[in-house]
Amino acid sequence: MKLTAKDFERLTESQMQFKGIDWEVQITRFGDEPNFQHEYIYWVENSAALVLAIKYLEQEGFEYQANYDLKFDQPIITTNYAGSWLKV
Repeated sequence: MKLTAKDFERLTESQMQFKGIDWEVQITRFGDEPNFQHEYIYWVENSAALVLAIKYLEQEGFEYQANYDLKFDQPIITTNYAGSWLKV
């Protein structure tokens, strides 16, 4: 199955800058210690969306880390993939 950037955008619910925004002070918010060198963080609704979003990142050759946001009870991905939201 070939996923597109548009598919990735539809799989993610929210995204924002991650690197350099002092996320380190919220380390207990995450299931595992995230890679704070990744530029962006994406939230996905459930495990199925997480698997598909990861598939897209792997297909396109982007480094990522899957994790969990305990505050929002939601899977997350940190990555250097900017996505289309920055192109506005």
